[in-house]
This record gives sequence, C-alpha cells and structure tokens, in this order.
Amino acid sequence: MYSLLRPLLFRLDPETAHHLTLGGLKTAYSLGLSGLIAKRPADDPRTVMGLTFPNPVGLAAGLDKNGDCIAGLAALSFGFIEIGTVTPLPQPGNPRPRLFRLPQAQGIINRMGFNNDGVDKLIENVKRAGYRGILGINIGKNAATPIEKAADDYLICLRKVYAHAGYVTVNISSPNTKNLRQLQGGDELDALLAQLKAEQLKLADTHGKYVPIALKIAPDLDAGQIKQIAALLTKHRIDGVWRALKTPP
Repeated sequence: MYSLLRPLLFRLDPETAHHLTLGGLKTAYSLGLSGLIAKRPADDPRTVMGLTFPNPVGLAAGLDKNGDCIAGLAALSFGFIEIGTVTPLPQPGNPRPRLFRLPQAQGIINRMGFNNDGVDKLIENVKRAGYRGILGINIGKNAATPIEKAADDYLICLRKVYAHAGYVTVNISSPNTKNLRQLQGGDELDALLAQLKAEQLKLADTHGKYVPIALKIAPDLDAGQIKQIAALLTKHRIDGVWRALKTPP
C-alpha cells in the first residue's frame, strides 16, 4: 500500500503529508481496515526497564506528538508506542517549513521545535484511546521557560503523565529548543536527575506503581560526555537511556 501512496504523498509538503497519513490511520482503524496495512508480527518478548515488551519494534516519539492516533497506531502491532514530546503549555513550535525529506537517505530532518497542544490535551487523548499496551510519554520544556527553570517544566509533566504512562522519557536532546542541550552538562544534569528521581519515588508511593524514567540524549556527544552522563544515570538510578539518531550527511 505504501508503494502506491508514496508518489502522492511526496507531492505534498512533508508536514501536510504527515498529518494526512495520521488521519488516514485513524480512519482505517475506525473502519476496521488496519489489518490491510500491517499484519500482526510473531511474539518476540523483551524485558527492559522491568517492562515486558511483546516485540522489540516500537514507535518513537515525534510522530504522534499529542496522542491523537494511539488506537490507529496500536492496530499496527508495535511492541510499544511513545507519544510526545509534550510540554506543560501548548506551543506552536518553529515556523514552517520545518520538516524536510532526504529521499537519498530514506530519512527526514525534523526542526519542529516541540510543537504540541500541551500536556492536559495529551492526557485527554490517552484516556480516550484506552490503550492497553506499553505507552511511553516523552516530556520536554516550553521554549519560553528559562533554562534555569527547566526542571520545573519536566516535573509538571512528570506529575501529570505518571498515572497514564508505561514509562516516561525525559527529552533533553533536541537542538530546536534554545539551550536545551545545556541540560546534558554535568552540574545541570546532576541537579535535574536528582529532582526527577525524587519525584518519581514520591509518585510511585502515591500511585502504587513504579513507572520507569528514561533519558533521551543527543547523538553527537563525545566519549567523555557520554561517560559523564552514564555516571550520573547510574548515580541517580535512572532506568534507561535513549540516544537520538544523527542527521544523515
């Protein structure tokens, strides 16, 4: 089906094609046609962060930022779905154009800038979807929040999404939010992780369940930076780490 639709989609602006595709997935699900798009893979369970994923192929954050299409995506039988990045308040993101195709690399460049409808809207969508699989929720800070107040935004999002998430990803990797990658530095990251871990343990007591936290870091860190981050992740007993993909040359 993709081979038939691809020429049509590639005639459209990439962001328009993105939204059209999500709308198509929602429609296919509502009509019971999702099985024509993808067949259920064989079970191949993996246990990571204390969670058992039915198969190792998951959907990364960025495709469904607001959780608008959870049911349609779930019908494609991903081992997990991660939605977001979401911020405390809605924000428009960067001006368009901000999504660019790289056909020769079979990839895209994303300069969206954490455009989303805010954490409260995302939670409404999660409740409506009733998804029973492993749902990751990726959280970030608002562009207007000063970097020295970034932890406040992450804590707001963590408190709000905790009860609805299978795991939470803390996104400090985006180059499209001013100074965000500064949080990957030693002192800044040490302070952020300490606050997140303390809040995670409080929320675990409150909700009677432990929700793992993973940290998403940039792809272009050098060996010394990676070693420093690894030490801090170990120190604060953070459950996992994602590394963003590097833009193709």
